[in-house]
Amino acid sequence: MPSSSPAKAPGRPIANLEDFLSRCGMKDRVTIEKHLAIADAEPTPDHGKLWRRLAAALAILAPEGSQVLGKLAVLFFIPDGKYRMQVFALEDASDGNIQVYLQDVLAEAIKKKILAKTKEPGTFTIVKTPKQTVHVEELDASNTPEPAPHVKNMLGWNRKALRVTVPTKGGAAQAAAAEALGALAAVKWAGAPARS
Repeated sequence: MPSSSPAKAPGRPIANLEDFLSRCGMKDRVTIEKHLAIADAEPTPDHGKLWRRLAAALAILAPEGSQVLGKLAVLFFIPDGKYRMQVFALEDASDGNIQVYLQDVLAEAIKKKILAKTKEPGTFTIVKTPKQTVHVEELDASNTPEPAPHVKNMLGWNRKALRVTVPTKGGAAQAAAAEALGALAAVKWAGAPARS
């Protein structure tokens, strides 16, 4: 669903987190920097590093802009005609997990051997690191009737999304899986015609 904000003129691609932050509004940048300061103050440095890694990866794939909601969610957009469309969300409630939301590409991820099914529902083996698993939930209008504001635009109109859980401690393999799923989603929408 397009947002009500007109798309900005395309600029140079985003290359890293600092480039992404430089394009955020002052209020959003301050919110992100405060969040990262808290994450970096934790006993293990994984939390802040993983958040930075995921935010940079999503911003590179969806460089149209971002929006911070509250203190814990960042939305990422791509151009959609004269508007923009939300394609990712990054949520960090400082509860030991970072949630990455993206278009439902689970079937393609299994087909391309990025993930493999396990006996436990919602848990998938990460094929490149077979001893590691990742929790992936499929979301749609029927199982998420009142979605959070940062996910709302990704559901409805027969659209489905995935919620990928990345633990903030030792979650490098899960972050890599989330990045691979994001790249797969980007390939999928890159071939879709823009709506005007």
